[in-house]
Amino acid sequence: MNKYILVAFAVMAMTFYELSGGSEFEPGETSLVIFAEPTPVVETSSDRPEIVARADTSTTSLTDITPARDVIDPVVSNASVVVTPVAREPDTAAVSPEPPTLKLKDAVVEQEPAMDLRFVDGDRVNLRAGPGTDYAVVGKLLRNDMVEVLSDDGNGWLHLRNAASGDEGYVADWLVTAAN
Repeated sequence: MNKYILVAFAVMAMTFYELSGGSEFEPGETSLVIFAEPTPVVETSSDRPEIVARADTSTTSLTDITPARDVIDPVVSNASVVVTPVAREPDTAAVSPEPPTLKLKDAVVEQEPAMDLRFVDGDRVNLRAGPGTDYAVVGKLLRNDMVEVLSDDGNGWLHLRNAASGDEGYVADWLVTAAN
């Protein structure tokens, strides 16, 4: 193998020598050398001011540009209705008794706390099994996915539920924006 490498290099050296002119090589006769003279740059002075195109922002506001997000109002369905039958007298043939009246107890409507709905700000966000990057990824959220915040312990991580799929997990709080 070593002999083959030496022979190959010898053949390449001989070929290079012959192709470059061999013993008849004289430098300078066949080489092409061009030296260009630099030409000075002529600056033209103009009295015209520089024209710059700018967008007209006086008539629009940033809220016109950003997409509007729908606000979902919670549905209250905790009204309790109590039906109390009224005892009636025995029926008489001549007079028909009044139908039993239904009394509604004062219905107390307890309003549930409003759901904390937010939108995902990142393009592709990991939904994790616990509050930290050490926990396993249990799902993915995409930009503008609506999520419901289940708890916020103030440690920088939110326990939330994907409104579309129902998947639950933890996401860093800076990756979501309030929907309202």
